Amino acid sequence: MWPVCLYLIHCCTTRWITYMQIAIVDDHKLLTDAIALALKGTFEESQLVVYNNPLTFLEAIRPDRFPDIVVTDLLMPHMNGMELIQAVRKTAHNRIKIIVLTSVSDAQSIRQALRSGASAYISKDASLTELPEAIQEVMNGQEFISPILQKSLIKSMFTEEQHVFYLSPREKEVLKKICTGMTVKEIAYDMELSAHTVQTYQKKIMKKFKVNRTADLIVFALQHGLYTLPSK
Repeated sequence: MWPVCLYLIHCCTTRWITYMQIAIVDDHKLLTDAIALALKGTFEESQLVVYNNPLTFLEAIRPDRFPDIVVTDLLMPHMNGMELIQAVRKTAHNRIKIIVLTSVSDAQSIRQALRSGASAYISKDASLTELPEAIQEVMNGQEFISPILQKSLIKSMFTEEQHVFYLSPREKEVLKKICTGMTVKEIAYDMELSAHTVQTYQKKIMKKFKVNRTADLIVFALQHGLYTLPSK
């Protein structure tokens, strides 16, 4: 059963929480094991549970055993992180604190995750010390964003146009591969999806951008900073 009580230690004005249930959701087992090991060193009294499939995590949570913290990636098979956040909010409302730990670092994804219900957003390029700090912050009712991502958010306020184009992490991945010149079959093979699924993603993206041809889609992505040509 998930812990019900939190044992609190007050230090000055900071409320340090030493006993909590932390769920780590990411499809990369090596990474989740490393994160769990690192957190165990900081939160020795806490219970950590790893889920390498977001659907398995959703099946495990119940009203009488919600975790205190969920650390999740955005790019996962079966269900992406945005969908997981929404599902958790629908099931547990605000009873679970959600921390996004991902390689997705664009400003639009950060804002979308926070609006969907995440309390913290951390880059996988950050140091391991940021995650324990984020956990303490969100458990104390605060929000946390990696310092390197804060700079990206501030920059976007001055460079983005009025219209914001929201793409899911999977749609962004498909768009990036399209812009590199990959065919639908190549993308499907690379992402372990069917060609029909990739075509569906492409149609959704084109509908959002109001373009009818792949060439126009690539031009649109370049013009709006959704894809940047690699430097030679």
